[in-house]
Amino acid sequence: MRNLDCRWHWVRDRLLIVLPPLFLAFYLAIWGHWLLTVYNPRGGYPLGQDFSYCWSAATLALGGDPGSVYDFSRLAALERAHFGVNPLLPWLYPPTYLLLLLPFGLLPYNAALAVWLGTTLGGYLFIIRRIAPHPRVLWWALAFPGIYMNLFYGQNGFLSGIFLGGGLLLLERSPGAAGFFLALLTYKPHLAVLVPVALAAGRRWRALLAMVAWTAALILAATLALGTHPWVAFFSHIFTAIKKVEAGGLKIFLIMSSVFSSVLLGGGSVALARVLQGAAMFLAASLVVWVWRRGAPPAISYAILVLGILLFIPYSFVYDLALLALPLAWLGWDGYTRGWLPGEKTCLVLVWLTPLIAPLLAQAAAVQIAPLGIGALMYLALRRAGHESPSPAPAPEMQGQGMESSQPG
Repeated sequence: MRNLDCRWHWVRDRLLIVLPPLFLAFYLAIWGHWLLTVYNPRGGYPLGQDFSYCWSAATLALGGDPGSVYDFSRLAALERAHFGVNPLLPWLYPPTYLLLLLPFGLLPYNAALAVWLGTTLGGYLFIIRRIAPHPRVLWWALAFPGIYMNLFYGQNGFLSGIFLGGGLLLLERSPGAAGFFLALLTYKPHLAVLVPVALAAGRRWRALLAMVAWTAALILAATLALGTHPWVAFFSHIFTAIKKVEAGGLKIFLIMSSVFSSVLLGGGSVALARVLQGAAMFLAASLVVWVWRRGAPPAISYAILVLGILLFIPYSFVYDLALLALPLAWLGWDGYTRGWLPGEKTCLVLVWLTPLIAPLLAQAAAVQIAPLGIGALMYLALRRAGHESPSPAPAPEMQGQGMESSQPG
């Protein structure tokens, strides 16, 4: 049995070296196939599919009536005129996000998309590298399936990673700046809702006050720039928009990654989905409060918060799984520097694959495993929180050393 274990560790550690270039080649092949067989610049699916909706919203807002972005018929008409597509969902974001998008509406679409993905990806990679300062981390980050999903959809997962990861990285040495970044995360309010809970549980009062103050400032800035009409329209239409998501049918649920959508995808009722999602929300909030009150090491506390957010939100999509890179980096770096617990490296690799496997399995078998991957990573973080020093690990050499360790994993 020991020989089998050694062979598995040898195979796994070799995979850690070859997987990133293999996945990058795979993504390039998929992109090439899509461009040759599906992409049609005169109609159909535009490059960065979902960003076309953001660009259309910014363009419509710059036309003089920002509140009109919440009128689904007007936004859909603009999408059809520019891209030849029929959008499935209304605009779901608050005016603060619209404020951030306005500059992109001044650019031609392809230029706006390039700037959007280039700047947000650069910031996202910078955050991952700061969390885990190892030479190979950028390779693993670039090959991470969550990056591919976000690039393909032209979505905002990188932006969420910058705001959440940047805020948590600054929390220890600059609570005011941390509050600013965490306030920016409210552009997607459901992603931010557990953050003040964690800050209060961890008695991070300066960061919490800064987050509240900067959130108020962002709301004021959006109101001054766009007027009050967008806010009225947002609150008037948000519940209707949520109902449209729930009634979106199989096509929507295939790319969602929450407990709520997993139940619906499997044929369960909306009522059952709400009950089980409520249980997941309670569990996620409870674990975040427990870990932050307990004063676990920062890497563990931060990983638990990000995982709690992903488990908490009912309307999450596969591109939101770009956030998984944050706990993967924190837990991976903690294992690399302090020693691995049994099974950790294997589990981290499997969860790293989740943003690719989850939508494929959803398409093939109507089964969504993303919550299971998030739960597995949550278990690893909680187990690590209970070990002050998992095993005696030598101080890592930052250069000229692989991600491998002699510790079991």
